[in-house]
Amino acid sequence: MEEKPTLAGIEVANANPLGLTAFALTAFTMSMFTTGLLPESVSNVGLAMGYFFGGAGMLLAGLWAFFARSTFGATAYCSYGFYFLAYTYYTVEMQNDAENPDKTHVALGVFLLGWTIFTICMTIISYRTFRALFIMFVFLTLDYFFNMVGAWADSKIATKAGGWFGLMAAASALYCAMSIVVTDTWHEELLPLGHYKG
Repeated sequence: MEEKPTLAGIEVANANPLGLTAFALTAFTMSMFTTGLLPESVSNVGLAMGYFFGGAGMLLAGLWAFFARSTFGATAYCSYGFYFLAYTYYTVEMQNDAENPDKTHVALGVFLLGWTIFTICMTIISYRTFRALFIMFVFLTLDYFFNMVGAWADSKIATKAGGWFGLMAAASALYCAMSIVVTDTWHEELLPLGHYKG
């Protein structure tokens, strides 16, 4: 996701910290509920993050990455931005799914299965970016996998495990974001990312 963004010959800011921060804070907020650290009764704050920061924020970063010719960044940010929008919308609308309430968790499991497969692919590809990002994607894969199992099997234990991996993915993403901001602002890499050297 490293790039030198230009638009119409003008240097522009790096979109990666915005995308990574939007992901980190939204994943952190949502994972606080899946781990059980916060009660479901106040989970609407997670929905707000899903719509406006995880969703809109990552989509904006993804569109900027397109202009910066970052195929990986554009694909990741736009895809996960749409994920947050779709997941948040589904979480709200599933309350109205009264015809087959016993199948709601299976439907969510199928939804998360697709994202688990996609994230495995992105994890493999991210190996040639930098190590910190690769670690984040490993945690994210485990997050999706355990949430998928938890939804499909209606297992709270698996869902909680997914939430803990979500918190680790969020922490890794925030580390990546802050490293890029610090490097760009202070002009030295104080928080090493472990860039791939092929």
